[in-house]
Amino acid sequence: MFEEPLKAQVLTRHEKEMGIQIAEMEKYKYLCSEQAGCDIGKRAYFEWTQKYSKKVREWLETLSDDEINHLFDTISERIKQYIFEKAH
Repeated sequence: MFEEPLKAQVLTRHEKEMGIQIAEMEKYKYLCSEQAGCDIGKRAYFEWTQKYSKKVREWLETLSDDEINHLFDTISERIKQYIFEKAH
């Protein structure tokens, strides 16, 4: 009935890792679009997934919970909101 404020909701480590990965995909899309001179859209997400998803997942698994929390805290509020909505 009433939604909890974002700060009161608790995310799992996996949910935070997903947010970090989405933020990295967004960066990749921005850089590729800048290079192409136009918005390349979903193609950038597909390319990122093919090139980097496994490596990024493996890297995230090596980080401590504190490091994951720090990285998650640095991503955009828009992505955090998306993760909160999908998680709960």
